[in-house]
Amino acid sequence: MNNKLQNVCDNFIATMGDLSASFGLNRVMGQMYALLFISKEPLSLDSIGDRLKVSKGTVSTNIRTLENWGAVKKAWVKNSRKDFYQANLDTLAIVMERLQVIFQKRLNGMSATINEMERILQANSFEGEEKKTAALYRERIQKVKKMTSTIDKTLKNIPKIKYFQALLNGL
Repeated sequence: MNNKLQNVCDNFIATMGDLSASFGLNRVMGQMYALLFISKEPLSLDSIGDRLKVSKGTVSTNIRTLENWGAVKKAWVKNSRKDFYQANLDTLAIVMERLQVIFQKRLNGMSATINEMERILQANSFEGEEKKTAALYRERIQKVKKMTSTIDKTLKNIPKIKYFQALLNGL
């Protein structure tokens, strides 16, 4: 491959690894996705490991996660018994799905905590100034519950990504 093309490929892979790490994800996973994304043909686990200079175990572990996310899929290659992979090129769908999962997980954890705080406030009777403070807490907690409910409903009602892509492509 031409040196300039190789540099573009290497920089793309490094940049996607950095981007992945900046979001708290595994750098190698970002590099693997980038390599598969930019590759003309499907790649084997050995090819991915050799290209990125990482172990086959690292590649295997990360490829499973990428598969679970729908970011890559197995591809059949004639006359080979090895597993080959190719990237899902619908990056917007992958990102939106991951964001939905991440937000949903965080909201579920937050909801459990909020419900516990409400239970404590309801189970105790407060007097004087503490009664006012408890009422303020209830009011503020209700605002947070409404916000989390709105976010939850929004996440569950996100239109199909294809609609967003069609809209973006029209811009």
